[in-house]
Amino acid sequence: MIKHARQARRLTLRRLADQASKRDGRPISPQYLFDIEIHHRVPSPHVLQELARLLELDYDTLLILAGAADVVVREYLAAHPEHTEAVIRLVRAALPLGFEDWNHLGQ
Repeated sequence: MIKHARQARRLTLRRLADQASKRDGRPISPQYLFDIEIHHRVPSPHVLQELARLLELDYDTLLILAGAADVVVREYLAAHPEHTEAVIRLVRAALPLGFEDWNHLGQ
């Protein structure tokens, strides 16, 4: 998805890599971006968010495709550790629901 979006915008690996920064502010390398595109590397959540922003892609979709959807829960719990027990109870209560019922939880 990232490669197709980059190519649709006529961006080279180098140009997009120069625009995407790591958490420390340094740009990612073209090789790292290439490895992400061919599924040899899973980017950090920060880099994935940068790529989503630059390519106007949905961050949550990229998290799912990268197999890192759990990042959302980890980030939330890191910011709100006092809610850990409630989040666990919520997930346990939702597990027996069918997929269609899960969709209603987010509305």
